[in-house]
Amino acid sequence: MIRWTADATLADLIRRYYAGEARLWVQIRASIDEELRARCVPVGAYHIRLRRNQGATGSLSSTGNSVGYDILIEEAAAYANDP
Repeated sequence: MIRWTADATLADLIRRYYAGEARLWVQIRASIDEELRARCVPVGAYHIRLRRNQGATGSLSSTGNSVGYDILIEEAAAYANDP
């Protein structure tokens, strides 16, 4: 599994995505793909999970607290069904 904390720009995109701006998924995915390329991760199918965290670099929530997101990447093969 590969894991990192989203930067402020990506965290804002994710926050807006969860608030209803579904069209942002393309931008979120492009940002994640760019990070994977920077880490020299081979191109492939991946399962992407976005986990909210408190206190990380990110957007301010409606309560004024800093809200960030952790990005978790697993190879899709780990989720394959055995025949």
